[in-house]
Amino acid sequence: MRDIFGNKKYSGFIWHFIFTLPFIGLSLLFIEFTSGVLWFLISSTLRIVFGLGILFVASKLFELKPGEILSFKNMKCALFAGAGFFLFFLYFLIQVISGFGGVTGLTFGIFLTRVFLQQLTTGFYEEINYRFLLLEGLKHTSNTVVMKLLYVFSSTVLFGLLHCVTGWDTYRFLTTAAIGFAFAVIFVNTGNIVLTMILHFVYDLLVHITAFVQWNNNPFFDGICAWAEAAYAVMFIVSLVILIYSPHKNKCDCANIKK
Repeated sequence: MRDIFGNKKYSGFIWHFIFTLPFIGLSLLFIEFTSGVLWFLISSTLRIVFGLGILFVASKLFELKPGEILSFKNMKCALFAGAGFFLFFLYFLIQVISGFGGVTGLTFGIFLTRVFLQQLTTGFYEEINYRFLLLEGLKHTSNTVVMKLLYVFSSTVLFGLLHCVTGWDTYRFLTTAAIGFAFAVIFVNTGNIVLTMILHFVYDLLVHITAFVQWNNNPFFDGICAWAEAAYAVMFIVSLVILIYSPHKNKCDCANIKK
């Protein structure tokens, strides 16, 4: 049994499903009987509980202290590794600012529970589950480019599928997978999971605020929106190049630089 649940190379995937399936099941169950502020509080609680559970199991599996997992290691390299996401985020900000016409229908309760608390806990739960738990095992393999691609694409596909649990949506799958891919590259190249948690939270925070935005459909805004697919593609391509780029060429292995 230890070979199955305690193998550092691949057991992270097994534990991922052990945690993910009941998390999804409970979420679907609660959303049937609750709504509004209550649902967002329950949803946030589930993310905290399951996230802490994953953190505990991961620390035992990979023999790391929680403080070693949740650290700002290799920050300079992490910021570089996130270049693809930062380019996309800049595009997203320009899109929002150019079409912003005001906010309507956003109450304090909804902001606190849906926009802030749920997205804060989502950043914690999804990054510890879909990035750390799935990708930490890569360090215990040959860690070649092929292995990096295998692990990162596996994480990316599972992350995209998570966002299609209630119904298949190809566009949603591809866009969320692209963002997950960019976050995975940051973690694989640097081991920094806290930065991805922060970026995940900030992005989700703004996305959920836009659900209450009244858009000003001007020509510039419409033109920017037309480039959305290209922006996702650029993020993916830049992240892919960074992933397969060998830092040893510059005698700088980001994943092994001391804090």
